[in-house]
Amino acid sequence: MNLIPTESDLREAPEGMDSQQPSAPEGRRWLMRLVAMVFMPLLILGGLELLLRFSGYGYNTDYFVPSTIEGEEYLIPNRKFTHRFFPPALARAPLPMRMAAEKPEGTFRIFLFGESAAYGDPDPSFGMGRFLEVLLETRYPDTNFEVVPVAITAINSHVILPIARDCAKRDGDMWLIYMGNNEMVGPFGAGTVFGEKAPGLTVVRTSLLLKSTRIGQLIADMIALARGGSGEPEAWGGIEMFSKNLLRHDDPARLKAYENFRGNLEDIIREGEKAGVPVVLSTVVSNLRNCSPFSSLHSTHLTGEDLSAWDLLYQNGLKLEKTGSLEAALDDYLKAAAIDAGFAELQFRIGSCYLKLGDNDLAMEAFNRARDLDALAVRADTRINRIIMDAAAKHVDASVLGVDAEKALANQASYGIPGKELFYEHVHFTLEGNYRLARILAGRVGELLPPSIVENHRENTSEYEYQACVRQLAITLWDQKRVWDVALGRISVAPFISQSSHPSNVQYCKDRMLEVDSRTTSATPARDQKSYEDALRRSPEDTLIRWNYAQFFEMTGALPEAINQGKEICTLLPHAPWPHYFVGSLLAKEDRFKEAVEYLRKALEIDPNQSFAKDELDRILAAYPSLRK
Repeated sequence: MNLIPTESDLREAPEGMDSQQPSAPEGRRWLMRLVAMVFMPLLILGGLELLLRFSGYGYNTDYFVPSTIEGEEYLIPNRKFTHRFFPPALARAPLPMRMAAEKPEGTFRIFLFGESAAYGDPDPSFGMGRFLEVLLETRYPDTNFEVVPVAITAINSHVILPIARDCAKRDGDMWLIYMGNNEMVGPFGAGTVFGEKAPGLTVVRTSLLLKSTRIGQLIADMIALARGGSGEPEAWGGIEMFSKNLLRHDDPARLKAYENFRGNLEDIIREGEKAGVPVVLSTVVSNLRNCSPFSSLHSTHLTGEDLSAWDLLYQNGLKLEKTGSLEAALDDYLKAAAIDAGFAELQFRIGSCYLKLGDNDLAMEAFNRARDLDALAVRADTRINRIIMDAAAKHVDASVLGVDAEKALANQASYGIPGKELFYEHVHFTLEGNYRLARILAGRVGELLPPSIVENHRENTSEYEYQACVRQLAITLWDQKRVWDVALGRISVAPFISQSSHPSNVQYCKDRMLEVDSRTTSATPARDQKSYEDALRRSPEDTLIRWNYAQFFEMTGALPEAINQGKEICTLLPHAPWPHYFVGSLLAKEDRFKEAVEYLRKALEIDPNQSFAKDELDRILAAYPSLRK
């Protein structure tokens, strides 16, 4: 039988019958096309994503990553977390620490969000979170408080929101938010150097979502490679990096950054609410009295004649102020302000005159204006703090509480204006400043604690609580001088050296160091050592106290003891590069080169960009080639 139709068969087919096999209905053909257009690309992209992950390309974007340390399960900060926000050479690392993967029974866990001020810069050993933890345990002795700093230097709300989303899964009992100093200069800020300036939140979040995938990271790397020299800094340069991106008070990009901050803050609060965690929002405090503006800009509408008249009044005011003719100087300054009140340094000079003349209220107003008008916007200003308090006021329930730390600290400061007794420079707190802020925050935290904790509250005097902090954090005389020395180095470079307040601030740091020297005797080293030992007996896993102890031994020349302390830190924090470099460098000084090479290689394995470790390793291997194996 011939099953193949002949030409005559086809000609004789009934009318209306297709000469070919019946085709799929039109709807099915469109469905198949849709599958081909959508499903197949997704399948290809999914395969590529899996291939990149299995090959080890890219990085995890979670803030916390699991780690097994001495047989126990912990969560540790992801060193590459900020790679989505910064070029790799400038990426900021979280504070090395470890947190039990399963929260211990009887522990009240508080996540502290923020930037360098919350981090505790210049020395996180004595940050606000450290003081807060001691204060809470002193007031509620039956509870183990765990204040976990998830703050990182140079970040802002765009970075903090993803951190909050990760913390929402980590069994926290309360969130404390102290952020706002870096909104203009941090990632996606109006004056940033790390990429696009003040894009909308939709653009920011789409970009970050893409970079959370290995494909997105590959595309970003390819774009960076194609661009070559992008104009971004190649090494970290502090706030001087942003000095070319000056912002006027009414710059449209600056106004957009405020709105982005508002949106991010509301979403952070929302993440806390979804996790069932109460949130404490704090306003941000700045050095107003002793930190003159970093940069000032004239208003754009001035004519040449206006500028000449303004400058004549301003220069004359400076001369009069220098000779002590304060009222005459203030008169000229106010006349200059009538021409152009937007020049930040002019407002600072007005504030200084009012302060010396005894009018603290008007001085405070002028100092606030000077801060708000500063064209190098590295301090949270009035608008940032208003957004914070507005966000707190929106929530009438007890799950969100606002604390106006700016006002509270001003009430405790000399002349009612925050100044050098609270800050090392513009926003980073002295030990006294961190302690005072922690007391303010502890009072607000207490309002949100459960009754089972509050019922065991203990009343203490301020002096008792301060001494408890000194004991438990091992605040030695050596540490005090060491941190003032670090602060002096910080303010001895640009842009601090261009501030009109710079000479007096340098002298203040030197005076504080001399004051510590005046309290130092031959018995001080032994007393300091005992302070470390006592603190470590209470908290043997406190790596920050142990780190300070290791540095103390190095400073006193007791290198074997310093090495032992460093090795203890390496055991507690095997994921941290700096203790491995520290131990390796000291072993080299002791001529223990084989051991030194092991620790230096470990430091570079953890962080290949550790230039100090690389230089030290290269030096040893050049001298002892046999150790290259």
